[in-house]
Formats: sequence, C-alpha cells, structure tokens
Amino acid sequence: MKQGLYVPNVGHYADPRRLAAYAVAAEASGWDGFFVWDHLLLETPTALPACDTWTALTAILARTRTLIAGPLVTPLARRRPAKVARETVTLDELSGGRLVLGVGLGADARGEFTAFGEPAGARARAERLDEGLAVLRALWTGEEHSHDGTHHHLDKVRFLPAPRHPIPVWTAATHGHARPLARAARHDGVILMVREPTGALRGPTPAELAHTLRALPPLERPDGFQVAVPGTLPAGRPDEAAERLRAVQEQGGTWWLEAFDPWRRDPAELRRWIDQGPPLR
Repeated sequence: MKQGLYVPNVGHYADPRRLAAYAVAAEASGWDGFFVWDHLLLETPTALPACDTWTALTAILARTRTLIAGPLVTPLARRRPAKVARETVTLDELSGGRLVLGVGLGADARGEFTAFGEPAGARARAERLDEGLAVLRALWTGEEHSHDGTHHHLDKVRFLPAPRHPIPVWTAATHGHARPLARAARHDGVILMVREPTGALRGPTPAELAHTLRALPPLERPDGFQVAVPGTLPAGRPDEAAERLRAVQEQGGTWWLEAFDPWRRDPAELRRWIDQGPPLR
C-alpha cells in the first residue's frame, strides 16, 4: 500500500513555497504522495488565507522526481474542462506522469459557489461534474471532438498535445451513497469518506471500507484502480499505526493519506510525520 500526505491549501499552508518544501522533504523521507486541498476560500470559523492549488502543484512537481501529487479534490463543477485539460496535460509533461487528478462535487458550505454566482445545488454540481469529466476525457484523446451538452460545448475541437502518460482520475465518494460510487467505478480510483451526522467528513474504518467496496459497481478500468483512504494515525505509536494500515490494506485500500487540517492539527505534526517517514516500510 502506498502512503501519502494530505494537506490544506489554506492557513499555514497557503504559502506555495512552504508546500513545495514540505513535498521535497516528504519525498526524501520515502513518502509516495503529496496531495493538496483545492479551496478558493475557507471561513471556518474565521477567514483563512489560501493559495492557488494548481500553482502550488506546479512548484511541487517541478521540485520533486518520484512523488505523486495532485488536487484532492478539485470541484470540477466550478472549473472549465478545457482549462483543466490544459493544466493537467502541462503538469503531466512537467512531472513525467506523476499527476493524479482528484475530482468531486465540492460543497457550498463556505460560499465557494454562491459567493461567486455559481449554481450550488447538489444535482447541478453533479451534472456539471459528470459532463465536465466526459469533456475532459474527450480533450485528452488528442482527437477531434464535438460536444453539445447542457453545460459545455465543443465545436470540432482537437486539443494538442495529448497527455504522454495516462492521467488517473480519482473521484470522491461517501460511504452509503450509490451515485458517487458509480461515478468512481467509471474512472481510475476513489477517495472514500464518511459523513458524520454533524456534516463533518472523516476517513472510513476498515469495516466501513470493506462494506463500501462491496457496494462498488463493476469497474470500467479495473487494472490499477486505486482506493485512497484518508485518516489520522496515532502519533508516537508506530506499531499501532502500522497495524491499522495493514487492516486498511487487507480490506482493499491501496493508498493511505495521512490527513491534516488547519484547525485540529498543529503544522508541527506534519513536520514530524515527514521526518519519521511512512509507517509501513
């Protein structure tokens, strides 16, 4: 199982130079991946500074050689697929094929849609996400395509260059929700979360992971399908951390993402996790 770090793009982490430095150190310590939130603004409980995730990823991928990186997740409903296609192909070329594109519906809890006049309803965001993914994959082929959809239009567009490496698309899904799982099965991987009654998100337990994966529809791209599990391991207890990771792996997890946020975890914890390296060697 691969192991990565999952960090915000807000607060202490809003400096792209700092994120790139963390990523370089993580690569040197043996971590496999470095993934970054994609928020435009965050106001919980007070407004936090933010950096552009895609600019930060450029710095991260330019300064590393083996680390896999990407946005987890970019709300494709508020992005133009043609712009995302250009960004992803450029980052694929820059990194030599180390980009993962994480996508999801996003949320409007902090006004990231309505504050900018974007449709915020869940159905509208889901429609835009699915259509945007279809357009994105069409543009990645490098072949001429036309598309006359509800939200996006292409008129005999041929987008060059095509990516030289397959760009994996991981989609966010929550435990107990069938449609996000069906979306994930059409792509290359899934980032699994559990929504608490309070609305907060967390990673699944091994039992929840096994239950969710049993509900996953047949995969369109079974070879190399990835199951990413975010969460928080016990600090200072390496045996316990390794035991939990083995349980996740046994239930189908292929990536562990040690998750940080700007409220509950001090940035010094990230530095300690980077320095000690991934728990499973």
